[in-house]
Amino acid sequence: MRVVVILALLGLAGPLQAQPMRGVPLAEDGWWVVLGSFGIHGGSGHRAADAAVVRVRRQAQACGEQPFNDNSAKFSGFAPGYEVAVLGAYPTRARAEAALSRIAACVPGASLRRARYAGE
Repeated sequence: MRVVVILALLGLAGPLQAQPMRGVPLAEDGWWVVLGSFGIHGGSGHRAADAAVVRVRRQAQACGEQPFNDNSAKFSGFAPGYEVAVLGAYPTRARAEAALSRIAACVPGASLRRARYAGE
């Protein structure tokens, strides 16, 4: 409950929408820049995962980007059981790699993954 209140105060609570990076068209299928994946061994409200998502969102915002997060089970091609923070999807690997190179300075360890997002 405390994490939800903190997230609300930071403007990070509630459903977050995927945002394209610098004019890249948004898609649900394609290449994703994965900023982080955090185990949710007790449900999507796991405190450590929530705190990690907040940290990664702040890092991405320092580069001017707005990632979104959701349960990894909603992505075909992602292992279930994680809360993931992502940018995308990008229609080509080249566009995803360009996005990754821009965000890497703020979110070390970001990577690429091809998947389809099922959404809500």
